[in-house]
Amino acid sequence: MSWEYPVAITIAAGLAAWWLSLRRYRRADDTIHRPLPVWLLPVLAAVASFVAAPFYLGRPLVVIVTYAVALLWGLVLTFIDLDVRRLPDWLTLPAYPISAALLAACSAATGDWQALARAAACAGITVFVFLLAALLSPGAEGLGLGDVKLSGTLGGLLGWIGWWNAFYGLLTGFILGGLVAAMLLLTRRADRKSYVSFGPAMVLGSYVWAVLPPLS
Repeated sequence: MSWEYPVAITIAAGLAAWWLSLRRYRRADDTIHRPLPVWLLPVLAAVASFVAAPFYLGRPLVVIVTYAVALLWGLVLTFIDLDVRRLPDWLTLPAYPISAALLAACSAATGDWQALARAAACAGITVFVFLLAALLSPGAEGLGLGDVKLSGTLGGLLGWIGWWNAFYGLLTGFILGGLVAAMLLLTRRADRKSYVSFGPAMVLGSYVWAVLPPLS
C-alpha cells in the first residue's frame, strides 16, 4: 500500500497548524475560548488520513485530493470554531464553488455524472433543512448561520458518495452536536444564552460516513 496520501496531508496539516498559530482569523470583537493546541492538527490529520487511506487509495487521484482537501478544511474550521465560536465566511462560502469544481472533476474521472447531480441535490436540501433548523433553534445554543453555510458543502461532499452517506453523515453530526449541547447544559458549563460549537460535530459526523462505502 502506498502512503503518499496520508504523508502529504500530514505535511499540509503542519503548514495549516503554523497558520493557525498566527491567529489571523480572530476579530477584535471575538470572545476567545479555550483553543486546541495547534500541534494537535497534524496529529489528527495523520490519524484521520491513515484510517481513510484503505478506502481511498484505489480511487482516482482527483477523488483522493478532493477528500483530502476537505479533511484538512474541516479540521481547520474545527479549530477555529472551538477557539472563537465562529465559522468565518471566507472559509465556508468559497468552499461551494471550489467543492463543485472538484466534484465535477471527480465525476469526469469516474464517468459518474449522476454522482455530481446527487451532490448538488444533497447540498441544496441540506442548506434548506439546516437553515430551517437554525431559524427554529431556541436561544444561542442552537445552530448558527455559520453552521448552515458549512452544512451545504458537507452535504455535497457526502452526496457525491451516496444519498444515505449524506443523510447519515449529517444526522450523525446533528445528533453529536445536540448531545454535546445537552451535556454542557446539564453540567451547567453553558446556559441557553451560550453559543455551542456545532461545527466540530458536523465535521466529525461527515468524516465517519465519508470513509464508509457508498450506501446507495
